[in-house]
Amino acid sequence: MMNIKKRLFLTLATIFVLAVLSGCSSVPQPSTARPTPTVTPTPLPQPVPALDGQRTLKVEKMERTYLVHIPAGLNDQQLVALVFVFHGFQENGNFARTYSGLDSIASANGFVAVYPDGSGDAGSLSWNAGLCCGYAVQNKVDEPAFVRAIIADVQTMVKIDPRRVYAAGFSNGALLSYRLACEMSDTFAAIAPVAGVLTYQPCEPRQAVSVLHAYGTKDQVVPFDGGGSGLQFPSVRETLNKWKEVDGCDGDEKVEHNGIVTHTSYEGCKPGLAVELYAVDGIGHSWPSKYIVPLSQIIWDFFAAHPKP
Repeated sequence: MMNIKKRLFLTLATIFVLAVLSGCSSVPQPSTARPTPTVTPTPLPQPVPALDGQRTLKVEKMERTYLVHIPAGLNDQQLVALVFVFHGFQENGNFARTYSGLDSIASANGFVAVYPDGSGDAGSLSWNAGLCCGYAVQNKVDEPAFVRAIIADVQTMVKIDPRRVYAAGFSNGALLSYRLACEMSDTFAAIAPVAGVLTYQPCEPRQAVSVLHAYGTKDQVVPFDGGGSGLQFPSVRETLNKWKEVDGCDGDEKVEHNGIVTHTSYEGCKPGLAVELYAVDGIGHSWPSKYIVPLSQIIWDFFAAHPKP
C-alpha cells in the first residue's frame, strides 16, 4: 500500500516539475541581437554658384564695398583659397581687378579673389596703412575689421581654407598688406606687396608670414632706396630685413637674373616660409603689365606654395 502511495506521489511530483519547466520555456528570453545602427548618408557635394559682383557690408557704422570673383566649378564641400588684392591710393577695387588680371588665374586654379574698396570720397579712396594715406589715415579707419567682415561674408558662399588666405596690394594697398601681416598674422599665410613698403608701427606679428615683394627700380613715388618727395618711406632693403627676421631667414641671398627681372630669395627661413624679392629694372611706380612680367601668375604660384605651416 505504501509503495502505491509513494509511486503516486512521485508521479504527481514529476508531472508538476514537467509542467513548471514547460511553462518556463515559454517565458521570452532577452534578445542577444544588436540593434541596427542608423546610418546618416553623407550629403553629396553641391555646386557653388559662380559670382562676379559687388558686395556691401556695414563695418563700424561705415558702408564698405568689395568686388568678388567666385569661379565656376567649386562645390560646397571643398576648402578653397582666398586672395585679397588691395588697390592703390585714389583707385578702387575695379582698378586692382583690371591691372592684376587675377580673375582668369582664379578661374584656372579654383580660388576666390576679392578686390576691396578703400574709404573716403569717390576718386580719392585710400587705406589706413600707418604712414599713408588720405582719408583712411586721417580718420583712423579700422582696416582689419573690414577684412574680417569680408572673410565672414565670403564664408557664407564658399568654404575658405584657413591655411590659404593671402593678400596682394599695389602702392597704398601694398602698404596695407604689410599692416595686415603685422596685425593679422594668424589669418594671412603670405603677402605680395607691389610698389610699397612696411610703414605700420609697431609691427609685432604673432606668427611668421611669407613675403613676395615686387618693385620697379625706377619708382619715384615710393622709392626703392627709401625717402620720397613728400612722405619719407623706408627702403625695400629695410623692409625685407625686418621680414627676414620675422621669418628666421638667416642664410645667404640667392640671386637670379632673367632679362630685366632680378629675383632674390633669402635662404635659411623657418620651415614652410619664404622671403623673396622681384626687382624689375627700369619700371616706375606701377603693377607691371603681364606682357613685361607675368607678376600675377608669379604671385599666385608663390601663394600656392606657401600655405600656413
